[in-house]
Amino acid sequence: LRLVGGGGRCAGRVEVKHDGEWGSVCVFDFDREAQWAVVVCRQLGCGRVAKASPYAPFGQGTGRIWLQPYFCRGTEDDLGACPDFGWGEHICGHERDVGVTCTDAMELRLAGGSSPCAGRVEVKLQGHWGSVEDDIWDMEDAEVVCQQLGCGSAAGAFYARDRFGEGDGLVSLALVDCSGQESTLWDCQIRGWGPYNASLHAWDTAVVCQGFSRLVGGDGACAGRLEMRQGRAWVGVCEDQVDMAVAKVVCKELGCGAALAIAGSGRFGAGSGSLWDGGFQCNGTEPLLSACARRPPQGRGCSGPASVICSPYTGFRLGNSSSGCSGRVEVAVRGTWGSVCASEWEMPDAQVLCRHLGCGPAFSVPPGGSFGSGEGPLRPDTFGCSGSERHPGECPVAVLGKPPCAPGNAAAVNCSGV
Repeated sequence: LRLVGGGGRCAGRVEVKHDGEWGSVCVFDFDREAQWAVVVCRQLGCGRVAKASPYAPFGQGTGRIWLQPYFCRGTEDDLGACPDFGWGEHICGHERDVGVTCTDAMELRLAGGSSPCAGRVEVKLQGHWGSVEDDIWDMEDAEVVCQQLGCGSAAGAFYARDRFGEGDGLVSLALVDCSGQESTLWDCQIRGWGPYNASLHAWDTAVVCQGFSRLVGGDGACAGRLEMRQGRAWVGVCEDQVDMAVAKVVCKELGCGAALAIAGSGRFGAGSGSLWDGGFQCNGTEPLLSACARRPPQGRGCSGPASVICSPYTGFRLGNSSSGCSGRVEVAVRGTWGSVCASEWEMPDAQVLCRHLGCGPAFSVPPGGSFGSGEGPLRPDTFGCSGSERHPGECPVAVLGKPPCAPGNAAAVNCSGV
């Protein structure tokens, strides 16, 4: 048994091999429940049925039609155990060659956002990613997407054009209607199964999820007490159960920069909610905390809530640089790059940045604007590094007061390069 033309082993036209020759399978309209598809997906180890069709959805076969099963119960171990007319005996033609997409052939993601839990909804179908279009996209639809991705409950349902930009490729699914209780998006009622070549993406859908984890009590979203979703509520996590691998995943999920530290339980206050004394087993590469393996509660009590400090900056670089180690100081916040104002940029700040970029000690701090001003407004962040920090994100940061940074006054640095 195999599936052909669907971009992978778990989607395509159903074919069986008999006497050394591959041939297709056809059915008639009276087999409306398509239990044959349940058998096919299970026999191939491809999960459940996402979509089944008797109208050659993956193209008509060109050789023999080997089987016409009818009234499968769905409990058979293989397709050959369903009632049929015998090998090569059939009363349907290639126009009714059956095709199936099993759930293991489909993937879901959010694109264009700053974290895995916000963005344009995209589904991988027949080996290609495409957007999901719907003209009545609502919170019930968004809830299914967020829960399937392990991103907690939905915080908002949007059209991509308003928040994350329209897609420019295929459309995988169209006209989706969910109750909010489905386990996957493809369990919802879907009237349009692609992929479709579409030039208009005005109804591309998007969601913002509450996330599975959050940091509270700090100055921003990238530092604070670690809390996780449990049902519809937020609960704290015991500090004994959090290591740097867990912190890396949390920082990544929140769209923050590098994990800098696991702070003591008193750093951001004790909080007022309950604490979960279970744990996570992460390797640090997971996109979401919900993707890490769970450790059961140890039953030995909890010494206090865990706190994580992430860098608010997702990147540092030197712009307008020919050598890579001299140039305009640029930082990224949630994927958006901007130049730093030179007003409070000093030699200790430059030392930490040069070391972080692998460019050796700082050689000099040229006047602001020496390497141009870059694009967009200058960031008002002022770093207060001592020079000994391992990462620029560890430096105290304040916001430049009035007057704002003068146009073109972008910070610059010359690193020694060794």
